[in-house]
Amino acid sequence: MDRPIAGYANLCPNMISTQPQEFVGMLSTVKHEVIHALGFSAGLFAFYHDKDGNPLTSRFADGLPPFNYSLGLYQWSDKVVRKVERLWDVRDNKIVRHTVYLLVTPRVVEEARKHFDCPVLEGMELENQGGVGTELNHWEKRLLENEAMTGSHTQNRVLSRITLALMEDTGRQMLSPYCDTLRSNPLQLTCRQDQRAVAVCNLQKFPKPLPQEYQYFDELSGIPAEDLPYYGGSVEIADYCPFSQEFSWHLSGEYQRSSDCRILENQPEIFKNYGAEKYGPHSVCLIQKSAFVMEKCERKLSYPDWGSGCYQVSCSPQGLKVWVQDTSYLCSRAGQVLPVSIQMNGWIHDGNLLCPSCWDFCELCPPETDPPATNLTRALPLDLCSCSSSLVVTLWLLLGNLFPLLAGFLLCIWH
Repeated sequence: MDRPIAGYANLCPNMISTQPQEFVGMLSTVKHEVIHALGFSAGLFAFYHDKDGNPLTSRFADGLPPFNYSLGLYQWSDKVVRKVERLWDVRDNKIVRHTVYLLVTPRVVEEARKHFDCPVLEGMELENQGGVGTELNHWEKRLLENEAMTGSHTQNRVLSRITLALMEDTGRQMLSPYCDTLRSNPLQLTCRQDQRAVAVCNLQKFPKPLPQEYQYFDELSGIPAEDLPYYGGSVEIADYCPFSQEFSWHLSGEYQRSSDCRILENQPEIFKNYGAEKYGPHSVCLIQKSAFVMEKCERKLSYPDWGSGCYQVSCSPQGLKVWVQDTSYLCSRAGQVLPVSIQMNGWIHDGNLLCPSCWDFCELCPPETDPPATNLTRALPLDLCSCSSSLVVTLWLLLGNLFPLLAGFLLCIWH
């Protein structure tokens, strides 16, 4: 709900220049319009959500915010945009009052304060001129001049951290610029950005130092400073910037399966499915808080590559449900730890999963709450050996009771 699902831009063919020197400016204009469609638009301000998925603007019973007929759009709350008055220096040493509108969402405020080195700045100023379509829909040109989301293209447009912060503050766009986990053996698994595939960070060591412009890291965990120039992402055409990438499993050089959660054919073999995973069209990637362990009698097995896995999810009025085999676990909030213990193919599978945000996969979600208070003492695990153990004990007891009868019978025969 509240997520923009379509946008359009009218590009006039007779206004598109074919001159090479005009290409960069034309491309920046198209990017600018795409960002409007993704959320930087006064018509969408009232539909922003906080980090927990709750609307920043109050709603009526029909789920919509108030409508401002004079502006012709839904009215945002002051948690998104706030009107303030500035004391404005003008000629002849005079001071006048100047009204401005500030975008005041948390990440925008944080980045604006860093950018202007002003710890008390209330927010980032929106454009107050240019007429309908420009006012309130762009950053103030006087302050950010050639930033990509100011109201006109003057020169050398660049995308700032402030605009990226706004994308995050919509409550729908999460920015993950890079990863810094070294690819190793065993693999430390994570999820692809869209949470539809198991992935690994493709950061690796190269045999030669990377070109200076692609040496990004001042430090990496466990890596000496003199070796840092050798480290970067494995994909050259991504400028060696490391990112979380899906992958494939191979055995003796032969392809086995990929890590895309939605493909049913990627389902692991029964006795290699340590994490009790389920691949298919309704499955997503979830973070594993701990490695899964398979237990049977005195045997315990775990897989060295762990960190994420594919699990089926469904949406319900109570919230997001995670399914492990035929058992469902309700996610009351993002980050909640789900202790999993299920029986599968004669083994007990134990592990812990982290709940994602309900809004990542569902159109309607209840407010987040702490999970219900339960007895934290874990129930006794199912003992798959108990039946055989009981049988042995029963047989010994039976023999013990029969022994006196057998002895008496033998004595009678002897005499």
